Amino acid sequence: MNTTRILLAASTALALLGCSSMGNVQMGNDSTMTEATAKQLAGDVPLPQGAVIKQQDTLVMGSGNTWMGRLSLTVPGEAQPAFAWFRDNLPAAGWTLTSSSFSKLSLLTFTKAERVATVQMQGSNFGGNEVLITVAPAVRPASRP
Repeated sequence: MNTTRILLAASTALALLGCSSMGNVQMGNDSTMTEATAKQLAGDVPLPQGAVIKQQDTLVMGSGNTWMGRLSLTVPGEAQPAFAWFRDNLPAAGWTLTSSSFSKLSLLTFTKAERVATVQMQGSNFGGNEVLITVAPAVRPASRP
């Protein structure tokens, strides 16, 4: 119960900090977002060529190697090569793959320092893939008295 309260307080604080830190990021329409802006949002999480960030579904708090939140993307191409791209390229950026599952709804989980990243991918009815990348602080087990 105490852990839940701490997590709730931390989430609220991060949300408030995120609102103020987004002020210096130039945002455009999904189709006009520059590669530099996308790199600034994604920080240390590489994005595949042709990925489009869906800004209305994205919430990024912080920047660089310490950002937390959710990136919502559309990634062109077939599901298996897109899955393989994330599986192979996040480790090159310092992330460690801890689990993966390729199916209709594919999941990859990575860790880096004190953070966990989850890549959730599903084929879109309009072609390409809908991808959610969630980055959050790693949870440490509570110590027993």
